[in-house]
Amino acid sequence: MTGLSLRFAARSEIGRVRRNNEDAGYAATNLLVVADGMGGHEAGELASAATIAAVVSAASSSLAADEVLNQLAEAVITSGEYIADVVAGNRDLAGMGTTMTVVALREDRIAMAHVGDSRAYVYRDSELQQMTKDHTFVQTLVDSGEITPEQAAVHPRRNLMMRAIDGIHAVEVDLSVRETREGDRYLLCSDGLCGVIDAEQIAQCLSHDDLTQAVTLLIDAAMSAGAPDNITVVVADVVSDGIEVDPVLIGSAADSINQSRLPAVDFPDEGEASIHLLDRIILETKKGWLVPVLSTIGVIAAGFVAALWWLGNQWFVGVYAQNDVVAIFQGVPAGGMYRLVELTEVNAGTLPEYERSQVYKTFESGNFENAKAAVDRLKLSADLCVLTPATPGCPEIAP
Repeated sequence: MTGLSLRFAARSEIGRVRRNNEDAGYAATNLLVVADGMGGHEAGELASAATIAAVVSAASSSLAADEVLNQLAEAVITSGEYIADVVAGNRDLAGMGTTMTVVALREDRIAMAHVGDSRAYVYRDSELQQMTKDHTFVQTLVDSGEITPEQAAVHPRRNLMMRAIDGIHAVEVDLSVRETREGDRYLLCSDGLCGVIDAEQIAQCLSHDDLTQAVTLLIDAAMSAGAPDNITVVVADVVSDGIEVDPVLIGSAADSINQSRLPAVDFPDEGEASIHLLDRIILETKKGWLVPVLSTIGVIAAGFVAALWWLGNQWFVGVYAQNDVVAIFQGVPAGGMYRLVELTEVNAGTLPEYERSQVYKTFESGNFENAKAAVDRLKLSADLCVLTPATPGCPEIAP
């Protein structure tokens, strides 16, 4: 069968414990990628973002499934070079690395590449199958029969990676090709999902007909389980009807700050599919309608770009409701047009009354550096209340 495409939904969340998102993901009608960054003084987000860019660039051409495997293997080398260059420019970032799990659809087959402990699953005929094997220390113990999979899930060294892309060591990539068919549903996820909920829960969430709802159920399940790590989920159905939809970039790879820190990396364009849509409009539009149609599209596009630019330059400090801590956001609080950038260690309840009132209302900060400075001032106020709790305005601290 030919003419298959992927209809997808994707989402990445910081979780309940981590201060930043080191996960990254990408989804298109023929390519799914998840990368989970680690280490290097909170620079794991750079490793995962660079790897996503390298994979998308390598797998963008329409080669057959067997041929794309070589490209994916080359992408691992390229992403390692990106990471090595970053570390060479800042030795404090040494130790950063990332996992990588890729599914590339080519006609009626999928090519897979895998390094680390992010996972790929297929949900077919109401049954869930794990397609990747974790490259972890505990998985070697499971393989040798020393511990059970259930013991591995709670083992104190379960996060010790045996393979990762770090720009230092040569890495062996698991490469494979398998047949696919209409109706297959694929899940790619970081261990922030599969490390906290079991296969039965995953299958139950994936059984929902609606893709977006399935993603939401998976994220909610991980959140309910404590969400100790970042959570990235990409779910895609194999469909026979040709679909044209913009690719989606999520997590650290979509962060403009991370992209600016990687000037040598060519990040994928999420709007690439819109070019094909424009071509179709031009072909199907009568000549007399061409100018007004293009003018309207141009005005809308210009306004959209301007709005994105403006939102990208707005910053504010507020309270992250899920755990009541002070956080830095990019965008504007009105209408929910913002994204969480960084959680801090400042509990809003420890602030003096005036500062507490201000941060709950949110206040603009101009840029990220000003927001960080404002957080430092808030932390100082909270610390002073701890030292001198009798100061007017300070909250009462239970003995």
